[in-house]
Amino acid sequence: MGQVPETGNISYLIVGNGRLANHIRHYFKSLNVSYSKWHRNSSKSFAKKAKRCSKILLAINDSSIEEFIRQNETGDKTWIHFSGALKTDLACSVHPLMTFSDKLYELDFYKSIPFITIKGKPTFKELFPELPNPSYQIEYSQKTFYHAWCSVAGNFTSILWSEFFKTLENSLGIDKSAAYPYLQKIKENLITAKEPLTGPLARGDASTIQKHMLALERDAISNVYQSFIEYYKTRSKSKK
Repeated sequence: MGQVPETGNISYLIVGNGRLANHIRHYFKSLNVSYSKWHRNSSKSFAKKAKRCSKILLAINDSSIEEFIRQNETGDKTWIHFSGALKTDLACSVHPLMTFSDKLYELDFYKSIPFITIKGKPTFKELFPELPNPSYQIEYSQKTFYHAWCSVAGNFTSILWSEFFKTLENSLGIDKSAAYPYLQKIKENLITAKEPLTGPLARGDASTIQKHMLALERDAISNVYQSFIEYYKTRSKSKK
């Protein structure tokens, strides 16, 4: 099934041609969910494509979403955006709790991706009845807080591990693949262990921490190290 012929009506028009749009199209196609697509280089006009669809899925830049809706609003469509940070009353917010690379995923993995919607607005199941994904609702006021934590968890860890791999190879002559088992075990511990943190912070080993700070004093990562120590101390005190 997937993308349908140019006749008849369907539910979904996927707007965009970037990573997220590609993943959504691939997921829909894998589930045999009918859809149409449009992007700015399409041969047909948006109005002509949208006429046949009841739901417009905006997989475009956050900064373009509201302007695009205002320019194309018809009053009879359900507009859906996937931005974690954007707060607007012009469209339903459906944020996938996932990161999307250039590589497409397997169907079972797509099915496991949770989607976050807003309390008091249409639920994920109401917007996407064909999709089996888990979903959760949060308060509108919590949206930016939620997405900020998504960015901290995903982006910051990616930066740290990318820099670690570079340091291993460029400064120490160690192939980055040597650290893959370490990364794998950290991931497993985060998922399964009640207390996944190990090392000098977990042990309260102030002597080792001080040695680390001295070894890193000429490296910009020393500020990150210090910030994490202070954050961990603060959080530990608040739990007592």
